[in-house]
Amino acid sequence: MTAEQLQVLRAHGFETQEDGEWALLMPSKLLFAVDSDQLNVQQAGYVAALAKDLRQVGIQTVRVEGHTDDTGAPAYNQQLSERRAQRVADQLVHGGLPASGISTRGWGNSKPLPMIQGQAARQENRRVSIIIPAPVAP
Repeated sequence: MTAEQLQVLRAHGFETQEDGEWALLMPSKLLFAVDSDQLNVQQAGYVAALAKDLRQVGIQTVRVEGHTDDTGAPAYNQQLSERRAQRVADQLVHGGLPASGISTRGWGNSKPLPMIQGQAARQENRRVSIIIPAPVAP
């Protein structure tokens, strides 16, 4: 990664992971209402601006992962998490990233945030994460 790419990732709140990927782990930016896959106006604007910033520094490959809380049937939660991921992916495309560089994945409620419990956990787990894959070694 270039210094400019790292600067953009850090400015948006991405954090490096053990496997070398960069993840946007600030769920408050991409939380969803109960049983919803809709982005509000502020979230949609943020995702579009993020896409523009990533594109400007040459980052065109991202993975979008949707999550749900622990209420509802597992099969329904899986579908809802996939719809959430796709909604964010669509907004990234709207912001200028190529659709061919975006993959989506739904996790349902199988990957809850470990540090919180109760109502707060439910809200924080209705999230989408944006992952920048680790650069491939030549």
